[in-house]
Amino acid sequence: MRPLWGSGEGAGDDGARRRRGLFTTPADDLHGIFTAVGDGLSMSSRNAPETNDDARRLNVVAAAALLIGIVALVVAIVAAFQSNDSNAGSQMGSTTMGSMGSMSGQDMSHMQPLPIDGIKPATSSEGGTRLQGTERNGALEFNLDARPVWWNVTRDQRVAAYAYNGIVPGPTIQVRNGQRVRIRFTNSLPVETTVHWHGIGVPNSQDGVPGVTQQAIKPGASFTYTFTARPAGDPNGGGTFLYHTHVDEDRQMPMGLYGTFIIEPKAQVKAPAVDRTLVVSEWTADPSSGRTRGVMQMEGMFPNYFTINGHSYPDTGTLKVPAGKLVRLRLVNAGQMAHPLHLHGTAFRIVARDGHPASDTGLRDTVTLESGERADIEFRLSKGKWIFHCHIGHHLTNAGEGPGGLLQLIQSA
Repeated sequence: MRPLWGSGEGAGDDGARRRRGLFTTPADDLHGIFTAVGDGLSMSSRNAPETNDDARRLNVVAAAALLIGIVALVVAIVAAFQSNDSNAGSQMGSTTMGSMGSMSGQDMSHMQPLPIDGIKPATSSEGGTRLQGTERNGALEFNLDARPVWWNVTRDQRVAAYAYNGIVPGPTIQVRNGQRVRIRFTNSLPVETTVHWHGIGVPNSQDGVPGVTQQAIKPGASFTYTFTARPAGDPNGGGTFLYHTHVDEDRQMPMGLYGTFIIEPKAQVKAPAVDRTLVVSEWTADPSSGRTRGVMQMEGMFPNYFTINGHSYPDTGTLKVPAGKLVRLRLVNAGQMAHPLHLHGTAFRIVARDGHPASDTGLRDTVTLESGERADIEFRLSKGKWIFHCHIGHHLTNAGEGPGGLLQLIQSA
């Protein structure tokens, strides 16, 4: 009688799989089980005393019952394996860039690209430029809108984006602590949205959470956000903050709905020679059509473009700084993934995290930012061309080709 899972002697890979308890084919395993039970029936018949017909019949009945039970169990197990294989194949097929429909019967519509009705060219090729305000009725007023635009992550690759004021990242809003601000927001998207003021101490009614603090802003509608600019939990401080959509965040943010909000502290501090903001993010885009979808850690949703201030290397340009002078970089992770950001040529100090002074001021050359986190770093560079980049290799590619992605050249002279 052969063992149910194979002896392993001379069986090669098949024997190894059987020793691990894995089926090869249902026919093989059914054959093994029938053989084993048949051998058992034969042995029961031979070993029973010939003078004891009742005992022999009892053994046969018991073996037959065992056979029926084992067959039923095997049929159920084989059916379960076949069902799982079918579901797995269906899931893998449904998560490609071309088809993001039903996955195992679940509604996967949130993984489809968002509509881009009325899409127009971007208003500028440079993202994150400073937004100018106007003093009116005791507040500094800003006009902000969200609209669909074609945005170039590289010179040759455009993607469908949702953008504040037509650029990615959205314009930088910079005010002093205690400044009353009034932000008139217009939704020019084909979908609902809101604006959330990430890390800023706004009144509850201005927090931008749909269904909690306000109703979602419908296409074509407007909403005015009014608050005094102060970091949450620190009425006198200042730092680097973020504003972004709070509707359908897994799709609207990866399409570009984010920007930087800088609050200058009440206390006067000496400004560095260079003060720049670098916003990192990721995109999942079809290179042929430019259509974009959410960023997720799953087949068909992995990002293929990684950007600094809306562009991938080599289109991130060159940041020029004076040699030996203090440089401050405000790092913002507006993406959905963590990024270990590494500076060549020198070490830096983290002077602030999430808009608040940092307690760890030791020297380092790499800082990791999770989604939504910010870090202000300061350093001095000797003369030369240096690079600042994400230390995950795949994040240094454009559609799988490198060098590209999250890489910033810094020239010190």
